[in-house]
Amino acid sequence: MPRSPSHNPDDPFDGLMLPMSAWKALEDAKIIMLAQLKAVAHRLEQIQSMDSETAQVIKDRLARLSARRTVRVRLIFTKQPRRSAAAGQ
Repeated sequence: MPRSPSHNPDDPFDGLMLPMSAWKALEDAKIIMLAQLKAVAHRLEQIQSMDSETAQVIKDRLARLSARRTVRVRLIFTKQPRRSAAAGQ
């Protein structure tokens, strides 16, 4: 899934595409960087101007952003030639 850039050039949370209510609540709490948002994600409901629904939207978007940035590696090992029972004796 390609990463969606924000439609707002001032968006510090590029790719989250947060609703305006979330932006306002984060601005009121002086959270202006993605690192700050990740650090307080576990207690978003405690921010005075944020309701629980907005907090859940932010948490869901952060989880989705983290999942998109996860790197999956598939290891492929070459098969070792089998030794016959007679060759080992």
